[in-house]
Amino acid sequence: MNGKQVRSFFCAALAVFMLAGAAAENGEATSIRDLFRLEKKAFSFRNGVEWGMNPQQVAAIENVPMEQRTSSDWTVMLTAEPVSVSRFTADLVYIFYQNALRMITYEFQTDCSTLNYQYLAGALSSLYGESKDANTVIIKSWMDRIYQNYYNQELMHDARVWTTEDGTTVYLYYFTGEMYAILYICPGSDSPGADYETNGL
Repeated sequence: MNGKQVRSFFCAALAVFMLAGAAAENGEATSIRDLFRLEKKAFSFRNGVEWGMNPQQVAAIENVPMEQRTSSDWTVMLTAEPVSVSRFTADLVYIFYQNALRMITYEFQTDCSTLNYQYLAGALSSLYGESKDANTVIIKSWMDRIYQNYYNQELMHDARVWTTEDGTTVYLYYFTGEMYAILYICPGSDSPGADYETNGL
């Protein structure tokens, strides 16, 4: 190391130890590993929308005409017109549970070629790393919470899944033979099985 590199190293090390001391005083962290966990960037969606926001906050950020429907604990907001995403357009849907943003989906219904699907998969991988095969039954279970039997299981295929740094789950999948969607699920959400009907079992 030259003199400049040595100074940079010691400045960085000093900053880490100062942060560790401050965090320990506040009871926030007990190790350097904890500090790195604390520094993980929270998932931020388009235009700065974040998990847990209420419908009014999201509407103010998006600032586009949106349709809203509420049923029981769920509220759904759909953009009146398709929005730009990557190099395509899609219907954008925000889904709230008990007034807090928990799910987001893009539905692509035009220019749904295999090449465009592969492009989106590549774009998501460039952000979140390699994908894994996803179970369409799980995706359907999530969507059934809001719209029962919205997806036809027999038509869903080629599903992939990513997990972001903060634990957000991202699915890319065909919901018909030709049209596809991206679904984002808030970290810490209950498994889809939590809404099974068990009356009489």
